[in-house]
Parts: sequence; C-alpha cells; structure tokens
Amino acid sequence: MSVKPKAVQVIIFIGVALAGLLLLTACETTNSQNGSTPGLRTWLLVKAPDNALPAGKPVNVRSRTMDAANKVSHVELYAVQWPSGQGELLIRSDPAPFDQTTFTASQIFTPTAPGYYVIKVVGYNKRGEKMESDYLGFDVTN
Repeated sequence: MSVKPKAVQVIIFIGVALAGLLLLTACETTNSQNGSTPGLRTWLLVKAPDNALPAGKPVNVRSRTMDAANKVSHVELYAVQWPSGQGELLIRSDPAPFDQTTFTASQIFTPTAPGYYVIKVVGYNKRGEKMESDYLGFDVTN
C-alpha cells in the first residue's frame, strides 16, 4: 500500500494540530516564585507541547490567579523570550467588574516566527502586589 503525498501532508497537519491541543491541556504547576504576598498565587493551566507549533497559529494560554485575602485585579501575559530578540509582549486581561478572589484568564498569543519562545503570566491583586507563574518554553516552526 502506497501513501500519497497529500495524505502525508494531512497526517503532518493532524500531528501539529494535536500538539497545539496538548498546549491547551490543563496542567497546574507550582509557583517558582515565593512572593511576599501570602495567599496570592498564579499558575499556567497549559503545558508545553511535545512537538513544535506552527508559526502564525494562535495559541490559547490559560492561567489562574487566586488571592483569598484580596481581590484579583488583572493578569498579564508576557513572551519573555522571542526568537527575533523583540521586547516582551504584553497582553492584559481584566476580570469582570465585580470583586473576585479567583480569576481564570484566557489569552491568545500568536507566535509570528520560527524559533524558541518562553512565556509567563503575572497575576496582580487590587493592592498592586503581583505573583509570576512558572515559565513555559516551546518551539515554533514554519
């Protein structure tokens, strides 16, 4: 049985799509940062994919920030390492306009060029205190 080139392309596309879905798989990581604010926690709800992601394809980065003592203000997503050496990307997400002690953010990040990326999220409470998540690194291909 022979495999046609079109079928190979479809198989590769499905593999890349599945790798993207793995990035969306919830995975609670512990905080690598010990902040001065007890109770304020921020973590990513995604894990690094096993395979490279395609450039130009949006990625949904989900995270959660909790602070039982204070209300969550907002969450910022940063790309702390870009293959082209650009500055940090910032996407800010704010919770609904009522006080929340837990906020789950869903932020869309689109890697624009092939290379290695590292992202993190930073959660803030209404007192201006912040907590970083662990870093997450992944490769991007054309």
